Amino acid sequence: MNAIQTMHRSLRRAGRRRAAAIVAAAAVILISSWSCKSPTSPEGGESDIIVISRWNDPVDIFMDGVFQFWLSYKNSAEIDNVSRTNHLMEAKSQVTGEVVALRTLEVTGKIDYTWTIEHRARINCANAFGESLRIFMDGVFQFDLAHGENRWLIDVALGDHFLAAFKIGDGKPAASITVKVTENTDYTWVIRIIAGGPPVVITGD
Repeated sequence: MNAIQTMHRSLRRAGRRRAAAIVAAAAVILISSWSCKSPTSPEGGESDIIVISRWNDPVDIFMDGVFQFWLSYKNSAEIDNVSRTNHLMEAKSQVTGEVVALRTLEVTGKIDYTWTIEHRARINCANAFGESLRIFMDGVFQFDLAHGENRWLIDVALGDHFLAAFKIGDGKPAASITVKVTENTDYTWVIRIIAGGPPVVITGD
């Protein structure tokens, strides 16, 4: 009788071991199937547009003519899950109502895109003339500039602007230039004496 009971207990232990082995094998297969799934499958991810404002005034942001949100200076926000096509991005000043930035953004993949609204045009005036100068823009005095010094003309509107430099010592003209400001970016006016040529060099960055 004892031998029969011992045999039954052995069979039960063997059955439990086989059941545990089957459960363990199933768990391994399940974990393997999970690990084989790609985290970047075509169905996952989305196209987002991050908008950054460097404009001094608050701006309203539009995409394809539809208002999205407003941004203050040095702030950013995100337009989520945009379609993969061309989108017209527009920024309008809340102060003046003017369109301060306009761009067509081509969205081709499920990634983050960035659109930065730059500040209004600026002109960096650098004095390499050899003596102190007095700087005017469109006939209006701006500042004095010592030799080797540079200062910015900020918030320059689009269009043509006449810049002139006069010697502080005797008031005589030193240099002048008409700067064609065609976009909101940084321009540089280096005032120097060049023998046989114009005394200034003007560039847009």
